Amino acid sequence: MRYSHCVACHGMVGWIGLMANLALSSLKLFVGVVAGSQALVVDALYSAKDVVTSLLILVGLKFSKQPLDRKHQFGHGKAEFLLSAAVSLLLMVVTGLLLFLAAGHLVEGEHRPPHLIALWAALFSMVACWFLYRYTRCVATEINSSIVMTLAKHTHADGLSSGAVAIGIVGSHYLGMPWLDTVVALFETLHLLYLGGEVFWEAVQGLMDAAAPQEVQDTIRQQAAEVPGVRSVDQVRTRRVGQEIWVDLVVGVDPDHSVQEARQIARRVEATLSKAIPHIGDVSVQFQSLSGSVPELQVIRAEMNRLQQSRAAPGLPQVGEEPL
Repeated sequence: MRYSHCVACHGMVGWIGLMANLALSSLKLFVGVVAGSQALVVDALYSAKDVVTSLLILVGLKFSKQPLDRKHQFGHGKAEFLLSAAVSLLLMVVTGLLLFLAAGHLVEGEHRPPHLIALWAALFSMVACWFLYRYTRCVATEINSSIVMTLAKHTHADGLSSGAVAIGIVGSHYLGMPWLDTVVALFETLHLLYLGGEVFWEAVQGLMDAAAPQEVQDTIRQQAAEVPGVRSVDQVRTRRVGQEIWVDLVVGVDPDHSVQEARQIARRVEATLSKAIPHIGDVSVQFQSLSGSVPELQVIRAEMNRLQQSRAAPGLPQVGEEPL
């Protein structure tokens, strides 16, 4: 974390998201029903799902930060991916139902422009979601949390949805298109389905031990190669464990280094990566001796070859034979 107050935000982000989205969801649902805006009612469900996400953040961040134990020797970081997958599945099920209802109302229902009070509610929600998105995105970036980033993405989608609702209400009143509010509700449900599928796929990647982004792997190789004593970086393996990135690395060292010297080089690589890579968790660096000639070894090998050739010459006793 870059700033000391990120620690406080880390603990508060779940509660702030919960209270803000609960207030927005209640406001939009009430105004949407009173004003007769189907789009605003669907928009209220955007915030309702963010309430569920905030609750899961409160549970997930607390659980994933538990220390290693005998049954969970790699930590509890994947709890966040499990919770993200649960939220996205719930989102897609609810959205599928809303899509069915919105499509039926568009075909069969009577269309009346909603009351203009819905417009003010949508504009207020759009501004509030913009501020909440900036806050949650900052926290998610600093603590590298997938589930907080899920909340940030949902909040961003919520703000876009409120903006679309406002456009639909204006069109229903001033462009002579009373059905536009229902069309906006239909497109909102389609967008929610897409968003839920995207979050679910990211959660699956985390559960399947997906590697860190390619730019992070390139940085690991570059930083390791610059450590004195490292001749090559032969293998880099990464995986995401909750908020952290775990790294397994194999480096090549000169064959004339002793085991103790090679271990010191590996420790320097671990220390360098711990400082250079954000949100890095466990770092395991192995070393291997590169093939090559060392002057002392070359002399010894040459002498051994000379002795073997001289013993193999005709008339000379072979190894294990008695002299004549």
